[in-house]
Amino acid sequence: MSKLNQQTCPCKSAKTYHQCCFPLHQKTVKPVTCEQLMRARFSAFVYQLGDYLYATYHPDYRGDLSIKVLSEKTVDWKNLQIISTASFSDSGYVEFKAWCLDQGKLFCHHERSNFVKENNDWLYCDGVIYPEQKSGKIARNEPCPCGSGKKHKKCCAK
Repeated sequence: MSKLNQQTCPCKSAKTYHQCCFPLHQKTVKPVTCEQLMRARFSAFVYQLGDYLYATYHPDYRGDLSIKVLSEKTVDWKNLQIISTASFSDSGYVEFKAWCLDQGKLFCHHERSNFVKENNDWLYCDGVIYPEQKSGKIARNEPCPCGSGKKHKKCCAK
C-alpha cells in the first residue's frame, strides 16, 4: 500500500492517495460531505475495496450485493469528473461522470447519486443513471477523456 500512498489519488482531487482517500478507506477519518464519500467510493472501485464499498452502501439499498461482488474487477476505472454536488444536514447528491475501459472500449458512466447521513456517517443510497450520449467519435488529436493528459490516439484509442 505504501506505493499507492504516494500516487495521485484516483478521485482526481490533486492530492496524494495518502492525503485524500486512504484515511477514509482505513476508517480513521469520516467523510464530511457526500462528495468526499463519492470520491472515496470511486477510489475504492479503482482499488477493488469491496469492504469499503459495502460499508458505505446504505443497508436498505444493497439488495443482494455482497462484499465479494463489490470486490471484483469488472472494468478499469480511469477518470472521475464531478459535475455538481450538494450536501445538506441529512442528505445530498453528487452528479458525476466516470470513465472506464471495458474490453478495450472507453465508456462514460453518468450518474446523479443520492446520499443520506445517518449517525454522522454518509451513505450511498441509489442514483439516476443517464444514458450514454453518442457524441460521435473522439478525434485522434483530442485529449483522452480518461484524464491521462495524453492525446486520445496515444491512449485509449490504441
